[in-house]
Amino acid sequence: MFGFHEVHELIEEIVGPLCENPVWFTALNKLSLELITLLRSTIDGDSLGFEDDIQCDDYGVWPPLQKDVVIENLLRNRSGNLDDSSLETHGAVVCAAQLTNDVSTLSMCFPLLDNLFLRESFVQNQPLSLVANEYQTTFISDALRRKASRYHGETVSHADVDDIVTLGRTWGMDKSTVLTEFLLVMFELGKDDTVENLITSTRLIEKERFVEGAMPIACVRLDAAISTLKKAKQYRSVLAKLDADTCAWVKEQAGISEEERPDRIRAHDSKGNLISFLNTHELILRIKRMSSVNRIDASALSTMCETLLNAMEVPE
Repeated sequence: MFGFHEVHELIEEIVGPLCENPVWFTALNKLSLELITLLRSTIDGDSLGFEDDIQCDDYGVWPPLQKDVVIENLLRNRSGNLDDSSLETHGAVVCAAQLTNDVSTLSMCFPLLDNLFLRESFVQNQPLSLVANEYQTTFISDALRRKASRYHGETVSHADVDDIVTLGRTWGMDKSTVLTEFLLVMFELGKDDTVENLITSTRLIEKERFVEGAMPIACVRLDAAISTLKKAKQYRSVLAKLDADTCAWVKEQAGISEEERPDRIRAHDSKGNLISFLNTHELILRIKRMSSVNRIDASALSTMCETLLNAMEVPE
């Protein structure tokens, strides 16, 4: 975000097309974050001074080490000490730029975005968010869904969401909030197996929020399963054993979820098959263990799912 005044080759006509290359843009962001981390490491709370003559001993290195004009001028000619809040905000912008395809949203998430491109911005205090605003919350939510949708590995780890967690913290969001929302999105997409290690290895899950978000997922899956099984004669006797009130409640909750968030929760996998009953049952048991308010609802869903599981295991 600096250097345009010192290095005239860095003009929009040259840099613009490069930024449209995902590989180059990702490499640039990585380098930018490393540079910001390096600058933050120099801040110790005291006034920092720099010698007039910075020595570059090559120690036999080839090519010989040389001074970087841009970095040197930035550090020498600044009007004050580097401000950590400004560097953190710069880092957040870089993180956010990597997480969106629409950079126009950044101006709503960073009210003082234009000021960050000024030369003196590194020494100016940038007020950090204590509570995420509407635009920042939406940005994190969208980023989590894109991350979840594009994930095709076998097991998710904390490192896979570190970039969004870091950005969320800058905006005043707890790590537990970001992780909980990510887990819910993965369950919405039917990727239960990939988050098993993540959900069992962390104590940062916000139980109340998880139960609130997981209950509709279970209802949508169960309602889709019942609708599918009704079409097969051999399962009609099993469906007749299900509690009528529970079935009606599940159908109602599934309808509400579809109305409020159309096509957000998947009841079928990419091949058109129902999401595994075993996975749904495990999700319901998890809800039951976490819930202190909806234990009766969770128990009813668990009984329903067990009945359907037993029916599916009986040979036709």
